[in-house]
Amino acid sequence: MNNPTDAQTELPIRTQLFINNEWVDAKSKITFDTINPVDETKIATVHEAGQEDVDLAVEAATNAFKTWRAADGSTRRNLLLKLADLIEQNRDRLAEVESLDNGKPKHVAHAADLGFT
Repeated sequence: MNNPTDAQTELPIRTQLFINNEWVDAKSKITFDTINPVDETKIATVHEAGQEDVDLAVEAATNAFKTWRAADGSTRRNLLLKLADLIEQNRDRLAEVESLDNGKPKHVAHAADLGFT
């Protein structure tokens, strides 16, 4: 990833954990490299969730579910449609990252992985 594409500029790779609607470092500060299986180059160094991070994420999800469960169908529909729109808007970058991480051709990630999302 030495030559950033337009897609990379628009949607950078986030390497932190996403807990309670925030990007946070792992409590343990432990990280690991994610490697492109095609050429064994490093894609990124990402944070590794430990037990404390998992507990915080489960607690946040449990609390969020209370709000989600109480929301009416049209609110849930609108949020899911917003997510679908964001996936569609960033489809090329998501396919690019999926391709790098899994070693599959980008067109497969674009058509299958994101096409069925």
